[in-house]
Amino acid sequence: MRGGAHVEVKDVEDFKFLNSSSVQRLYSENGVENATKDVNSMKFTNPNKLSMLNYLRFYLPELYPKLHKILFLDDDVVVQKDLTRLWKINLDGKVNGAVKTCFGSFHPFAHYLNFSHPLIRKRFNLKACAWAYGMNIFYLDALEA
Repeated sequence: MRGGAHVEVKDVEDFKFLNSSSVQRLYSENGVENATKDVNSMKFTNPNKLSMLNYLRFYLPELYPKLHKILFLDDDVVVQKDLTRLWKINLDGKVNGAVKTCFGSFHPFAHYLNFSHPLIRKRFNLKACAWAYGMNIFYLDALEA
């Protein structure tokens, strides 16, 4: 879909395929410890870590195959200005644009990832920062490149 904007507001109930078993599968495929535990019974200090919407981002290309770019806003984001400038940001072939979080209680990847693993060391910059999930712009065409 080229030109113009399309706004779509969805409820988590609109994504029936996204359930606790799909989250468990994501954990398992990524080798997370205790992946076999029932996700519904796991206890986390922050419930946002298990929000089904956190995993929806992985399915955007499948959900919207005709779109080239998606601006994804969490349900707690308050829009106070025109988003046109954000939409026009050149991602220079990158898949994702987001707010960098390397301040306060947030840390660089070296704090979270095991850089002794060769694949992690090859694919991630240990000084790079994670990003905030609340606002993301995805350039889906970059996934195909």
